[in-house]
Amino acid sequence: MRTAASPSDHSSPVQKSLTCLMVEDHTLVGQALAGLVRTIPGVGEVLLATTVADAIAIVAKRDVELLILDLLLPDGNGIDVLRAAVRQHPDIRCVIVSGAADECACPADLAGHVQALVDKTAAFEALRHEVEAAVRCRFRGLPVPTKTPPDPSRILRPRELEVFERIGQGMSTKDIAASLGITVHTVNTHRKAIVSKLNAVGAELVRLATIHNQTRPGTPRS
Repeated sequence: MRTAASPSDHSSPVQKSLTCLMVEDHTLVGQALAGLVRTIPGVGEVLLATTVADAIAIVAKRDVELLILDLLLPDGNGIDVLRAAVRQHPDIRCVIVSGAADECACPADLAGHVQALVDKTAAFEALRHEVEAAVRCRFRGLPVPTKTPPDPSRILRPRELEVFERIGQGMSTKDIAASLGITVHTVNTHRKAIVSKLNAVGAELVRLATIHNQTRPGTPRS
């Protein structure tokens, strides 16, 4: 004779899910990307914000675990959102979605929170890939996968290496040009060569440059 099962007999592991915040000033683009993210297993609520102020208000009130961030917002820079989010949620991950990947820069102290930079021209498939990676790493307790980068000191020319090291110091293109006594155009030319040789742009480029600066001989430790 079969007896009635107790509630514990049918217990199953609680389904974990990430809470995401999509920050995109173009409402239709934000809604489209949010709709894509919601279809990914392991993603729970996807919140939307269109301004820096709205996004900072959300991260102050909600337990956001994944930030999907445009940088050019009507009331400021998306980096301000990332900085506020990191203060509230030290383990937060961020995927930057930018229409100007080559010009994107992230301060070195925040680069470790940036999982990837996705070009808007290929946003849908690339964003799906990065969010799936974030979900896997979050719930398996694994670090976000990182690529083994080539050694910049071996493949970059001397001037390119100087530019690369200054990128890792958080310097702007204008500041790099002034420090090296060259034009902004020349810095951009070197930057494009660096991007091509290292196969990295934006936040990923800053991260590689920061790591390089921290590990090269003679670098003072903070």
